[in-house]
Amino acid sequence: MKENRKNVKIYKFDVIDSTNDYLRREHNNHEEFDVISAGIQTHSKARRNNDWVSLEGMAMFSFFLNERKEIKMEDYFKLPLLAGLAVIKGLKKIEDLDYKFKWTNDVYLENKKLCGILMEKADDVYIVGIGLNVNNVLPEFLESKAISLTQTKNKKYEIDEIITNIIYEFKILFENLKNGFWEEILEQINEINYLKDKNIELKFGNEIVSGIAQNINKDGEIEISIPQNEKQKSVIKSFSVGEVFEKIKIF
Repeated sequence: MKENRKNVKIYKFDVIDSTNDYLRREHNNHEEFDVISAGIQTHSKARRNNDWVSLEGMAMFSFFLNERKEIKMEDYFKLPLLAGLAVIKGLKKIEDLDYKFKWTNDVYLENKKLCGILMEKADDVYIVGIGLNVNNVLPEFLESKAISLTQTKNKKYEIDEIITNIIYEFKILFENLKNGFWEEILEQINEINYLKDKNIELKFGNEIVSGIAQNINKDGEIEISIPQNEKQKSVIKSFSVGEVFEKIKIF
């Protein structure tokens, strides 16, 4: 089934293995920014092979962008940040809540995960996958770390409208990125930086770095203030990849 709203085409599947995997196979049969939306995904996935629970009532969708010679490779790695900001801008048109962006690929609400983003490369396209908790009720084992819109406001939402808003906002942000307005985009992202001033651990490979999260820099990297010895109190280091864990204070 195909719909066209604000020039956004949504192709719906009741059940699919993975919207990202579908576009890996079928992107040649679709146009840039065509949306593949699923009711249920049988093989959901997240970054670094982490589990992603697929629940009925979620907004689960993917779209792709063609690789362009005029765009630097490093700019494509900023797509998850653009997607996170687009999710928040799109959601605010539906429900104006205090959403936050958690580097590199999550949207948080009330200190819980609301949305996950997965970017993958296939041939000459970049696929952006988004899983957003909308009308689904979280199982008990996820209640302490995840949240949905319906559980927050006790009402149901039109998923296609949310998807359309997000794609619309992403297109604007991507055009701004192409036209050299990354610094302005980054400023907006840092205004909703969930990790800022939090005590975190960042794991990359077999290494773990602990410190206080700072801003996301112009390269899309997270900056961390890392304690040193008594003579040198701390240094700022930036990281382009890694899995972040918030360190919980125990009183």
